[in-house]
Amino acid sequence: MPGNPTAISPSVILLPKRLFLFALIVSELVPFLARLMIVPVRGWEWLTDYIPDVGAVLFLAALNFIPAIWLYVLGKASKRTPLAFWFAAATGLAFLLWAHGTINLRASSTAALGLMFIPIYTVIAATIGWAIGLIIHGIIKSEHMRRRLARIAFPGALALAATISINDMAGVAKREARFPIITLRKADIVKRIVYPCCPLGRVEVLALDNFDSDPENEIAALGTTAVALLNPIDYAVKSKSDFAHEDCEGCVHMYPYLARDRKGSLLVASSDGVADSHGHLLWMLKAEGFTRLVPLQLPTPGPAFLAYHNSDRIDLHDTDGKILWSVKVEVSDIGAYVTPEGQRLPFAITGFGKSRGLNLYDVNGNLQRRIPLPEWAANVEPIAWPRPGHLLVGGGSGIGVLDANGKEVLTHITRGTSFNPYHGPNGTAVRFDPAKEPYLAVTSHGSSGYARSVLLIFDPGGHLVWQEEVNKLSARLAVPAGERKGEVLLVGGMDGVIEYSLPRREASK
Repeated sequence: MPGNPTAISPSVILLPKRLFLFALIVSELVPFLARLMIVPVRGWEWLTDYIPDVGAVLFLAALNFIPAIWLYVLGKASKRTPLAFWFAAATGLAFLLWAHGTINLRASSTAALGLMFIPIYTVIAATIGWAIGLIIHGIIKSEHMRRRLARIAFPGALALAATISINDMAGVAKREARFPIITLRKADIVKRIVYPCCPLGRVEVLALDNFDSDPENEIAALGTTAVALLNPIDYAVKSKSDFAHEDCEGCVHMYPYLARDRKGSLLVASSDGVADSHGHLLWMLKAEGFTRLVPLQLPTPGPAFLAYHNSDRIDLHDTDGKILWSVKVEVSDIGAYVTPEGQRLPFAITGFGKSRGLNLYDVNGNLQRRIPLPEWAANVEPIAWPRPGHLLVGGGSGIGVLDANGKEVLTHITRGTSFNPYHGPNGTAVRFDPAKEPYLAVTSHGSSGYARSVLLIFDPGGHLVWQEEVNKLSARLAVPAGERKGEVLLVGGMDGVIEYSLPRREASK
């Protein structure tokens, strides 16, 4: 019987019969399959992060339309070289599988922006695969070998991408399951919980001052639900009261600070204004956009509060909210600079790029001096390390310490963490041994949606001796070590208040 002259040899490579439908279905399904395959190692949240609501699903579907259209275009361009299309599909969809399988939407507050770039990178990956396919098609003349390559390339690339994704995520999940984890230990530092998390909620602020009518100082711990005063000798609770931020229009409860009111109680300053120890607003800070309200202990009847408005001026308020003075300046942040003598003076971060610097003012709002800042210093705060009058600066994984002239005396890049540091750094100097120079304790944090922090401790010479990944930390404070000489480090966060101390024999080395 004669053969059918129109029959297609089984060794001939074919494009999908419904090319656009094929490209559309795989491009839309792969991202969700990528999340689903990681669920065993990361939990159901890894998938539900992609489907919080119908709008999010539709938005993701619209983004995935981009690689679908491009695969269709490459398919149409591959009628004579179908092997090129299968290489394009293999590389493009493998990248799509890996990218959606490993992107952590909680790693930073801007991580979701990565979803907008994945389709673009997928187009690039598919184009590279298409070009490779064209080259291979020209080199290999056997249709049988071409078909075998097409059969191997597509599932092989997807399997490789899935294996890499699962392996990467399994490693991260394993590290996260071990929290808290000490990743570097070159000093015999002792750690213990001195106040549990639950009575206060997450501890936001720690402060040492005279917050009641007794003559001695107390440790004030502000949590999300309560505020407690602790005896600095044995951490016994002297008093505890419920705390809840008073709701008001535009209130966001950011950047809390504690200040003594010099009347036997404490005040809570935040971006909302000044509140009492229960969270009731005594006066509101009527500012547009993000701002801070930083307490300053000045020669006034009560504490003063520094604020900035609309990035164009700074104001100093008295205890009742009255403006004492204003300075017009293009400001991006403010704070309190601690001089070598221990005086807290207002400062403002001004300028951009290479012109960025710290303006230091006196108590009357007169500009005293300016300290240049590096461009990469997103966060700036005073630090008494190695001596008072220095600045802790940084952003992301970068950490630096500047002297009073802006010269770098310490630089460090945080490595080996299971998350990308995003906020911070924040720090304090702690004199474990009163006979020696202080150690430097620094915390950097994940995004607001990724509740992880890394605690770094540097010895007096600037050498890293401790690195620990912990649940989110919000506060750090050096306090006298009770009956022992020297100081201990207190950190506050999701796990309550934790003490870090160095045995005298270790501190004396």
